[in-house]
Amino acid sequence: MSLSLIQALHQDNTLRFADGRPCEIHVLAPPVTAPVYQFSHAVRAVQVEPFSHGKLQWRLRKQVGASLAGRGFDMAVVLPNSLKSALVPWFAGIPKRVGYSGELRTAVLTHPLPKPSKKAKPPMIEWYGQLGAYFADVLEFPVLHVEEGMRIEACTEFGLQPGFLAIAPGAEFGPAKRWPAGHFAEVATGFLLRNPSQKAVLFGGPKDSDFCGEILGLLPLDLQTRASSLAGKTSLAQAVALMSAASQLLTNDSGLMHVAAALNVQVHAVFGSSSPHHTPPLSSRAKVYYLNLECSPCFQRECPLGHTNCLKKLDPKMVLEQLVPASQGV
Repeated sequence: MSLSLIQALHQDNTLRFADGRPCEIHVLAPPVTAPVYQFSHAVRAVQVEPFSHGKLQWRLRKQVGASLAGRGFDMAVVLPNSLKSALVPWFAGIPKRVGYSGELRTAVLTHPLPKPSKKAKPPMIEWYGQLGAYFADVLEFPVLHVEEGMRIEACTEFGLQPGFLAIAPGAEFGPAKRWPAGHFAEVATGFLLRNPSQKAVLFGGPKDSDFCGEILGLLPLDLQTRASSLAGKTSLAQAVALMSAASQLLTNDSGLMHVAAALNVQVHAVFGSSSPHHTPPLSSRAKVYYLNLECSPCFQRECPLGHTNCLKKLDPKMVLEQLVPASQGV
């Protein structure tokens, strides 16, 4: 969801070079998200950070900062809110360092901004946009581009034809964001019956393999040959390329939801414990399914009431009614 800010910075006339060229934007990102930025025309270069999740690694951050020093960077925008995230641009000596205050990091930022209230939970596009002093009405939806050759190569490698139903049933955050397996299976069944020449393809990481297998096992036997799981079998770059060939994506509130939205793929997004106001799929082709129960959103990993009705009672027929024919989705 940082791409809206990146695109705005890239287009900002006040940040252009003297000869009129747009500013160059380099992204330092963790391995799990870095590949996505290669599909943005607003990003000049992507560097994968070598840090372990949750570790300070002071010496390593100092080394990375030193490697960036002297490369002409004028400004660093620090999106994560942790102290450790602000250390690299500080070590690099980048003149302007912008980020939200908090976690004792004000001293290493030149332009610390007051952090928005957690209670207010503004949309993330606004949260990030304010770091560039951009208001929501000037921020554009994120856009990712996949070259045709890369899309064809990915489809060929995995034996797919454009128009399949992509399903991203995983939820790294926890089960309170994950629609039941039977609900996913019901929608997949409906799609396969309506589109006899197409397939349903499940996406995710290695941790999603078992849940994807459970969904496949719930499909009618005569349809199981037209469904498959690629969970843990693709790189993130391959998943992005394949997603661009899908007619639509059925998903929980997830990273792949945002990828598909940025690719202008039809998105069917199911929300449970999280908020479609805070992290919606940013696309005019996205449909959100959310019951807005009295207890929602709780932002918990597991349902504190023990029933997860926000997802269990979200009827698959609501999604089935909104599915588009495979031929119309691509």
